[in-house]
Amino acid sequence: MQTPWGQSQTAEKLANGIIGYSTSSHGGIWLSPERTAQLPQGIDNFLHDLRWWEEDCDWAVPYIVFQADIKAYGKAYNFEENLAAAYATVQCLHPELVPAT
Repeated sequence: MQTPWGQSQTAEKLANGIIGYSTSSHGGIWLSPERTAQLPQGIDNFLHDLRWWEEDCDWAVPYIVFQADIKAYGKAYNFEENLAAAYATVQCLHPELVPAT
């Protein structure tokens, strides 16, 4: 699979329509058109392409938005730890997604 970061070396299905890809130097999460349509209105990412969410910062958005499906699919490595990291990442880089308290 060709990704924005080059040819993928690995692919990990996190849930239907949600796949984590890695290349020799980078990676991220890919969303199907159906998943992309389910994202919150007005959200954007570094690539300005809602299909691709890079692994440094943007991955946290689909991980949180689709956390129930990712957890139910049951294949995500260290799901709870990754979810905590996703919330910390979103608080810094996508604060518009953090509910007001």
